[in-house]
Amino acid sequence: MLGAPASAAVTGVLRDKGFLTNPVQPDVIRLAPPLILTADQVDAFLATLPTALDAAS
Repeated sequence: MLGAPASAAVTGVLRDKGFLTNPVQPDVIRLAPPLILTADQVDAFLATLPTALDAAS
């Protein structure tokens, strides 16, 4: 759960970086497709997430 209603903005930044997510509630994002990822894909997402959160705030 995000600390603010920023899921739409975070989703937009993540999409621009090549990650598919959904803003399911104003303060919640969901990874899509379901979590079937390689370790490298998880590492790439986790490296990008802080940038997306910063850009959305």
